[in-house]
Amino acid sequence: MQLKKIKIIVKHILIVIIFLTATLSFAQTDCQKFKIGNFQNVEDGVVAAKLKRNDSIQIEEYGPIKVKLKINWIDDCNYKLIFVEGNEAFWNSRPKDKPTPDLFVRIIEVKERSYIQEARFEHEKAFNYKSEIFRVED
Repeated sequence: MQLKKIKIIVKHILIVIIFLTATLSFAQTDCQKFKIGNFQNVEDGVVAAKLKRNDSIQIEEYGPIKVKLKINWIDDCNYKLIFVEGNEAFWNSRPKDKPTPDLFVRIIEVKERSYIQEARFEHEKAFNYKSEIFRVED
């Protein structure tokens, strides 16, 4: 009788492990659908930025500010944004002597038409930015 209970418990544990493994694997590959396209960065229900991304470049627009960034994909759900250039409004909005550090982005949750991201600057560990990015039609 005791052996039968152990077999049932082991069976349930294996089912849970298989389910979790499949779920985590699916979630990671789901990030790929957001590698290319047009997006809006939404903060507290307000569009904070418009993004246009191909496989290697991301263009961001924050009102009059426009920035071009190079994308280095680390894996399907993590990437690094490297500053390439900014327009005059960008340079006027920031201190002249401050560098433009790389930004590490991690997709932490994938939804049907959006994803939740966390971002931090390379050398500023205290900074942690979280927002939802929505896919928009071209």
